[in-house]
Amino acid sequence: MTIETAWILVRVRRNPAEAKYAVMRGLLHTDKDAGLHFDDWDLLTKDERRRRSSWIERHGRSPFQRLGISEHFLLSTGLSVTDWGPPPRGGSDGWSEAIS
Repeated sequence: MTIETAWILVRVRRNPAEAKYAVMRGLLHTDKDAGLHFDDWDLLTKDERRRRSSWIERHGRSPFQRLGISEHFLLSTGLSVTDWGPPPRGGSDGWSEAIS
């Protein structure tokens, strides 16, 4: 994820009114791979899987999931995010209801 994408996500989480900026930015700079993607945990080392699992166990969700930003928002703003947490089970993204 680019620094600009991270900045937009944090700003929108803190102040949802800033979503308008993200949408306007998306009209000008849409990422061809916009949306939510997940790291392939099978490609990670055991230490990295353990580190991430420990973090998720302590905090409940990955850093991106904790923002509560939906994939719909990412698609509508042209942003691409690779979440390092494991994909949600059953295809449901119950953690992404806050900002859509």
